[in-house]
Amino acid sequence: MCGAGRLATFLPVAPTAVRIQVLGSLRVWLDGAEVDLGPPGRRAVLGLLVLAGGEATSKQDLVDALWGDRPPRSAVNVLQTHVKHLRRLLEPGRPSRSGSEILPYGGGGYALRWDAVELDLPHVRSLAAEANDAQRDGETARAATLLGEALRWWRGKPLADIPSLATHPKVVALVAERRALLARYGDAMLAIGAADEVLTELVEAAADQPLDEPAQARLIRAYHGAGQRATAFQLYQEVRGRLVEELGVEPGAELLAAHAALLDEGESPPGPRPAARVPRQLPAEPPGFTGRATELSILDELVPRSVGSGGTVALAAVTGPAGAGKTALAVHWAHRVKDRFPDGQFYANLRGHSPGPPATALEVLTRFLAALEVPAERLPADTETASALYRTLMTDRKALVVLDNAVDVDQIRPLLPAGPGCLVLVTARDRMTTLVALHGARRLILGMLDPGEALELLARVLGSGWIRAEREAAAEIAGLCAYLPLALRIAAANLADNPGKSVGDYAVELRKGNLLAALTVPGDEQIAVRTAFDLSYAALPAQTRRVFRLLSLVPGNDIGVEAVEVLTGVERAEGILDALAGAHLVEQHAPGRYHFHDLLRRYAADRLTSRESAAESGSARRRLHEWYLRGVDSAAKIVYPHMFRIPLSVPDGPAPAASKENAAEWLETELCNLVAVAEDAARLGPRPVAWLLADALRGYFWMSLRQVEWRAAARAALSAAEDEDDLRARASALFSLADLSFRQGRYREAVRHYTGALVLARRAGRLEAQAAVLGNLGCVYWQSGRLPAAAARFSRALELSRRAGKPAGEAVALGNLGLVHWEMGDLLAAAEHYVQALRRYRGMGSRYGEAINLANLGQVQHARGRATEAAGLLAKALALHREAGNRAGEAETLGRLASVYCDLGRVTDALGHARDGLRLARETGEPRGEGEALVALASVHQRAGHRQDAVRRYRQALDLLRETGDRYPEVDALIGLATATGDVGRARQALALAGQAGYGALRKRAAAAVESILRA
Repeated sequence: MCGAGRLATFLPVAPTAVRIQVLGSLRVWLDGAEVDLGPPGRRAVLGLLVLAGGEATSKQDLVDALWGDRPPRSAVNVLQTHVKHLRRLLEPGRPSRSGSEILPYGGGGYALRWDAVELDLPHVRSLAAEANDAQRDGETARAATLLGEALRWWRGKPLADIPSLATHPKVVALVAERRALLARYGDAMLAIGAADEVLTELVEAAADQPLDEPAQARLIRAYHGAGQRATAFQLYQEVRGRLVEELGVEPGAELLAAHAALLDEGESPPGPRPAARVPRQLPAEPPGFTGRATELSILDELVPRSVGSGGTVALAAVTGPAGAGKTALAVHWAHRVKDRFPDGQFYANLRGHSPGPPATALEVLTRFLAALEVPAERLPADTETASALYRTLMTDRKALVVLDNAVDVDQIRPLLPAGPGCLVLVTARDRMTTLVALHGARRLILGMLDPGEALELLARVLGSGWIRAEREAAAEIAGLCAYLPLALRIAAANLADNPGKSVGDYAVELRKGNLLAALTVPGDEQIAVRTAFDLSYAALPAQTRRVFRLLSLVPGNDIGVEAVEVLTGVERAEGILDALAGAHLVEQHAPGRYHFHDLLRRYAADRLTSRESAAESGSARRRLHEWYLRGVDSAAKIVYPHMFRIPLSVPDGPAPAASKENAAEWLETELCNLVAVAEDAARLGPRPVAWLLADALRGYFWMSLRQVEWRAAARAALSAAEDEDDLRARASALFSLADLSFRQGRYREAVRHYTGALVLARRAGRLEAQAAVLGNLGCVYWQSGRLPAAAARFSRALELSRRAGKPAGEAVALGNLGLVHWEMGDLLAAAEHYVQALRRYRGMGSRYGEAINLANLGQVQHARGRATEAAGLLAKALALHREAGNRAGEAETLGRLASVYCDLGRVTDALGHARDGLRLARETGEPRGEGEALVALASVHQRAGHRQDAVRRYRQALDLLRETGDRYPEVDALIGLATATGDVGRARQALALAGQAGYGALRKRAAAAVESILRA
């Protein structure tokens, strides 16, 4: 089934023989087909001729512009050759000895006739001139619309793909022209109260001109208008600091005026934005926390500064050796002050010293953004974008961020919020010198407890009576544990589990175990910890020790009871895990889920190597891997049964109960562990586990858009498949990467991966895999308006699925063919395909596929004049989408229902559904879905007689859809705007576009719109 995406294309105004784009990369189309201009020199010649504005440019001027002071001897000949090839490309039918109509020679030079081609530059200038007239007439809203339309023709820096012309005076002048255009657009949008809609453009302009006072003042006004006063205040302070430091001047009139407007509403920025859910991610408070009064007092001093109205984020780093209690201090203090941070407490274990790889900044940002209620579909896929979004969302918040177990400053830097109301607490073994020097962090070096605090900790666990009775022995134990909190807790837990043993007896055991250390490196805390581990481990029953050892094989961050039972072969392992938690050898961080301190994981791994054979360890890993594989397979059959997957090749055995009872929730809970298992298998084997897991998760990734985990799993699969040279597995991994690129709107990358997967699937003789790849490749072509190419791939996919006997593949192909026939205008064929697809989806129990095809069938029946039937179909689809949690499908269906309700005379219901659909589409973050929702709302307004609202929504839709390259809804919006405004030019443009793309139904509507407007 096809999904939404982005495709950047150049949008023509009307069909002409030659179209040229210079506002962006240089691109040329001849009769609608893009022309390959050839080498950079030839492109530069054409670019220079376009910039000349229709005037002739002498050969010498062209040579100077192309080669500067050192032209080759053959420069003129090369120039003439370039012009000759350009003439052939632009006028392929011109007789060889006739004069050129497009690139004539005259006046000692060459010219490009602007009147013989369609150019973006004069069109932009025409829109700007029209905006001038509107502004003079006091029509600010119309001026803003025209200026916005002019800016949308800019696809980047002029002639961006010809670096040699970047400093050419006319290119520089065009860059300045765009800046002026953007400034006028920003002012007009602010004047009509549309700050939210122009904020992104003004941020970009201000970043490009850090010392330009008008640009910075305009951005301050935009933040103010968008309700982000705290950000506006902060920006003013930053700009003022730059001006003073770099230019030695104070802010001028415009900046001062923008600042004064902020102050008119009060001296301090407003409070935090309301949030539906406040993140509360702190782990449970460590029991029996003792001592550290000085460190706690220092941390307390940071809080008032962190919640003030200005300044920067407060930052503290707790450093020290392993086992010193850095995490315990951070978590204890965080709980103590959490009420001072009403907008949330964020926590991340950065795994700086765990056996596996450290957590990436992107991985942590993804979790933080999800906690800030950013939908999964809108989570950025790169660190820089994710960090920028995180900083933006945290700007006005008073929040506490605990970054535990960091490896270095580079890991931390993207995770630092920007808001002055935030406080960040970092724990690390590294001294974090850079964090102190560059970011102003307050460092606390955490050493051992002092003797009195160590005794107090022992007393908290054992009871003060024990310590009073054998104070000297207790003091000796504290010294032998190097006053290290982790060692002390383990020693105390060991004593508590042996009430018949005296404190003195235990001190003797500990002393004997640490005798060699005392003779060589006295007081070494690592050896003291290991001795405490040894004694605590030795006190466990044999079966409990074995479970402890095998837990070191777990590749993820945590594990549940059921998985422990599979790994160890022990029934009812919860009692054993409770015993390990009681001995402080594992930690229960959530009901039924456990994890290690990194030192204990390493200790367990050492014990495993010394006690278990490689065969026994391999058998345990295999049991766990197979259990996870069966779990994903079981969940996939419930959540996305229609998705093609490699057949599972593991022995029958138990699968997680939750993967059947609550499949989607189980996948979400175990996702990080599943990806960790795939990566572990890719490194250590067995490698098929990596690609089988990644392939089985592809359907979940498609639905949930967990991009970071998706990429990690797919790359692990590809690495494993290449190591084993398995064609089927390589095809599967490329297919997953292609799907990810498609869902991200990276169409060229998606086509490249799909093509590679298709070649491998053919070589492997896998019909079902070929069908699946062809189907998704067809979706790329469908999305970009290439209907015949899409139909060919869907038909081939249907044929291959039938040959392979795969009804799921047939269902997907039939539904996709229905989409193509719908857009071509063959409504009967579309309906037939949807009905056939529905039968197959219902037969396999896929509610997801059933909902999509019900909604599509409802849309077709509405177009065929069967509004009542359409309403019933769409209502069923809406219920199924809501049941499955498919928010994008729900948004689309709401818009379609709104259109049906309009025809049934239920205008109020129609407006409500259309508005709900737009709100939901914006939350999901899929541009095509938002564009379609805007068109649906505009259509309802138009039929309700709300002309101005309709025009505004149609224009918003066009703005968005032109950027995404989603041609069908774009033409739909263009027709609506033409009929709403009586603009026959737009109607003709829609007619041309619909004809080029083969949109049969839209072509009829556009033709009717042209005729209607002309009659009027």
